[in-house]
Amino acid sequence: MLDLRQYQSLGEALRAGIERWPGEVCLIEADRERENARLTYRQFSDAALALATGLQSAGFDSGTRAAIIMTNQSKWLISAYAIFYCGGVLVPLDYKLTPGEQLKLLGHSKAEFLAVEYHLWRAMAQAEEFRELRARVVLVTEAPKDADLFGAQRWEDFRGEQAPVFVPRGLQDAACIVYSSGTGGRPKGCVLTHENYLEQCMALTALYPFWPGVRYLSILPTNHAIDFMVGFIGPFTCGATVVHLRTLRPEYIRDAFTRYKITYMSLVPMVLKNLEKGLRQRFAELPAGRRKLLNALIATNRALTRRRPNLKLSRALLGQVHEAFGGELRALFVGGAFTEPATLQFFYDLGIQVGNGYGCTEAGTVITLNDLKPFRADTVGKPYRAWN
Repeated sequence: MLDLRQYQSLGEALRAGIERWPGEVCLIEADRERENARLTYRQFSDAALALATGLQSAGFDSGTRAAIIMTNQSKWLISAYAIFYCGGVLVPLDYKLTPGEQLKLLGHSKAEFLAVEYHLWRAMAQAEEFRELRARVVLVTEAPKDADLFGAQRWEDFRGEQAPVFVPRGLQDAACIVYSSGTGGRPKGCVLTHENYLEQCMALTALYPFWPGVRYLSILPTNHAIDFMVGFIGPFTCGATVVHLRTLRPEYIRDAFTRYKITYMSLVPMVLKNLEKGLRQRFAELPAGRRKLLNALIATNRALTRRRPNLKLSRALLGQVHEAFGGELRALFVGGAFTEPATLQFFYDLGIQVGNGYGCTEAGTVITLNDLKPFRADTVGKPYRAWN
């Protein structure tokens, strides 16, 4: 991966990664059983720089605030990189909020530019708060050619005439304004600097490294602090691949593991619990003899990896279980709520590592994370500066 200590901003680090691995696949956008897009870093860069040209032609400058409201897809990351390339401040908003809530946050953040999906924009245009929108430029993705865009422009057609100019930023400059309600109350805008993100990325990738060939399965919203880091910044500064899955149906998540040979994935405790439930059901349906053998292999793996994980050994003992996850899975990351220790122990006994962590938006991504040295099911791990 890149030595992130050499860079002053996310835009600078992302540009270095994109230029270093031009031929590697950086993004796969999957929707159930079909692919919508597959981009190399070179193709991603071409799309983002074309958008950056349009932004700068429209008056986008250093420190300009730009919001994104989209589901997980390639245009989310393309838009984000174009914003960072132009020296902007990204405002990632939750697409699941009501149109009225989104419009209020747009006003509070003073975002001058907005990239938004067509169906979300259409709902926003019907909200009472729409008349108060002050964004100068709105770019709408996936809009029909003859659609009424209520003064907005089509994202796909927004281009300038001259090549964009990279705008440098400093470590202490604002990179993002992230809105989080925490445990309750009205959303609060957390201003996070470029240094916040670069420091977190160095710490996380030291513990769970990315490299060309790694594939990260993204099902959490990209505006979420966890997925923004390990589903964008981490992979893109290491030449890895992000697989965006535009469905949460369990059968398609299971299929994505095997189809794309997934290396890492972040998920919330509820999804992890559902994976456990499905595995336990499949184990219970085995013939008595095979079930007895499986239980013996699990017990052997548990005994031999009690203190430290041994992925090679676990794959040898429990090959069929690991093949059900694609055969390349190195770790799952879980956070956002309490995870039952019994669930963490269940996966660890199978040789599937789960990095259980705790964090808050104000901290960038995580505050503590289990480094599995040794494994404990009853902890969210050490503060990240103690990992090494």
